[in-house]
Amino acid sequence: MIVLPSPEQVDRRLRQMLATDSVQTGENAVTDRLMLMLTRSCELRCAYCFVGLTEVAYGQPHPGTVEAASADSAPVGDLAPETAKRAIDLLMTSPKPRLAIQLFGGEPTRRWDLVTAIVAHAIGHRGRRGRELALQLTTNGLGFDVGRLDALARWGVTVQLSVDGVGPGNRFRRPHLLPAAEADARWAAAVAALRASGARWFLNVTVPPAAANELPARFADARTLGVPALQLNYATGVPFAGDAAEAYLRGLAVVLEDLAGAPDLRVFNRHPGADPAPLCGDTLCDVDGTLLQIGGVFFEKRFPQLRRLYTHGHVGSAARWEGNRATLGELWRRTKAALPPEDTALFLDGMRLGAASDLVARVVAARA
Repeated sequence: MIVLPSPEQVDRRLRQMLATDSVQTGENAVTDRLMLMLTRSCELRCAYCFVGLTEVAYGQPHPGTVEAASADSAPVGDLAPETAKRAIDLLMTSPKPRLAIQLFGGEPTRRWDLVTAIVAHAIGHRGRRGRELALQLTTNGLGFDVGRLDALARWGVTVQLSVDGVGPGNRFRRPHLLPAAEADARWAAAVAALRASGARWFLNVTVPPAAANELPARFADARTLGVPALQLNYATGVPFAGDAAEAYLRGLAVVLEDLAGAPDLRVFNRHPGADPAPLCGDTLCDVDGTLLQIGGVFFEKRFPQLRRLYTHGHVGSAARWEGNRATLGELWRRTKAALPPEDTALFLDGMRLGAASDLVARVVAARA
């Protein structure tokens, strides 16, 4: 059993991570990534999700103009094709040698027409200039069918399937538009279909504090389900400190040390360097065309004041991709200035757990 990092080591590592900025999309990274909010509609209402989901105006394209956008509240409606294309055009002005687009929501497969249009516009964009373009779809899997999976495989889209294990491990998912039994059946069918398809995919698992000791069980679920890759996450915006944080870190260490017994399963947490959640370097285009770093959307219901502070512009007025993100250090300075002390402490606990997770991964890797 590894010795967990001390509070002093965690704080030192967090300072280093903030000073370095995002290794994925920061100034010194080789990749610029655009996240597209296709819709705010979703079949689920997960207990740890603080995105402002709504079925109001589902299926209705938002005007996507500067005048209709709001930096203070979550918009309603779906991303208009024209807004999505402007956002992609903006990304293509990036000087980075590698580009990435992640389709997000809500549940993006509820707007499959947008998925198709976005992928076609991005793949054939003349501004791409032969650069590598990574495409990813974050989904709950409830809207899959064989035809859609075949298309994703053909387009080279990586599927990030968000299912929190099997049986009890998935109890934190809250079906909203369909009965729980039907949701379970669809998840099982999605996993089976993905395994049979030629699509690239991985399982994304999020655990809240009450399930902090369940990481080894979620790892076992992934092996049972036959997934090719796994990403383990802790819920943010909720009290995740003390015993819960320790249980999470010990469970993470157990999983990483057990990888030798699962040579066909890749666990992304094995590789240090992730952003110290709840901060993240990625830039998102909301359904109204607002450009903001994703914490401004991820915490809409928990820390609504962050939406304006994390906003950088609008696709209708931006001419260049550069300048539409802030460093992680700058985001943290804005966060501390905006949140009351108790919320600042909660936010900091989440960041510290991210830094501690990074240290655990480094210790396990050094011992391998």
